Amino acid sequence: MSRAFVILAAGRGTRLGGEPKQFRLLGGRPVWGWSLETARILRREKLIDRIVLVLPPENALTAPDGVTVAAGGASRALSVLSALRACGEDEVLLHDAARPFAGVPLCRRLIAASTGENAVIPLLPEANALKKIENGRIEPLDRDGVYITQTPQLFPRAALRELLENAPRADFKDEAELWLQRGETLDWVAGENMNFKVTESGDWEMARKIADAGEIRTGLGYDVHPLVPGRRLILGGVIVDSPLGLDGHSDADALAHAAADALLSAAGLPDIGTLYPAGDEKFKDADSMALLRDALAKVNAEGWRLEWLSAVLTVQTPRLAPWKDAIVRSLETVLGSGRLSVTFKSGERVGPAGEAQAVFVWASTTLRR
Repeated sequence: MSRAFVILAAGRGTRLGGEPKQFRLLGGRPVWGWSLETARILRREKLIDRIVLVLPPENALTAPDGVTVAAGGASRALSVLSALRACGEDEVLLHDAARPFAGVPLCRRLIAASTGENAVIPLLPEANALKKIENGRIEPLDRDGVYITQTPQLFPRAALRELLENAPRADFKDEAELWLQRGETLDWVAGENMNFKVTESGDWEMARKIADAGEIRTGLGYDVHPLVPGRRLILGGVIVDSPLGLDGHSDADALAHAAADALLSAAGLPDIGTLYPAGDEKFKDADSMALLRDALAKVNAEGWRLEWLSAVLTVQTPRLAPWKDAIVRSLETVLGSGRLSVTFKSGERVGPAGEAQAVFVWASTTLRR
């Protein structure tokens, strides 16, 4: 069963005022970028096959890598139709860009509840005391059985497209309402309290507080390479004077390798052995600092920024203290100034490190988004 994740970002967002809300910066990225991050995680988990971003037709945004961009229409229904015509997958998850905090677990629940023929939506029971105003009078309204509808909403793509193309008018609030009007099967899963829609100024302030608090992750990286004659000793991109060098498929820069793995692990991405395999001739004698730069770019593309990296190297010989400043400066050209520390430890003549047979490196990172 193939599946597309559609981010609906073509609305005008007039109630909030100013710049359309989906393009406002929230925690350093546009509001729609939060939904894109969720979709990318789903794609890595092989739960979706395509990401479609629906934008206003006049928007000149360059399509993000791996994303299909579709032009929105004058109404929500036309924007959804544009997305459905831009993809050919069996199912679609339709999501409002104005809901930046929809979680991956919610999407998993929706997908698990799909039969391939039904539609599935997230619902939350209404927890507030409700009132209605009728003829100037305030009356209580029973909240039992009342639920709030959220997105993403999952539909069979072809069936929903047919309904939208043949709908006599577009007066429905969402696609689930049209689905029900046509007598189709609609199922539901539990929604998420964090998955609120940014509509009014209070919603925006709440979203800003959540985004500014951010998410923090730590990662660990480790590498070891044997010391052998006839090879250069390269650490952190610096060539160190030594009769012994590190053996490996690339330039064997164990410090750069451990740092890259620490970054990738914190972001939940594949390790360097998967991304830059030793069996691939393309990486023969590769510059490991270039691999570190590429790993950081992949991490940044997921919305993460490096807060701090610590690395510890254990080596008996040569003494690395005289090279510390050069190594730190070299790493800072990739990772940024003031974001790292490097410590050198003696092997104390114990084990492979102490007998000058190998260099061991451990690295840890702190990422924030």
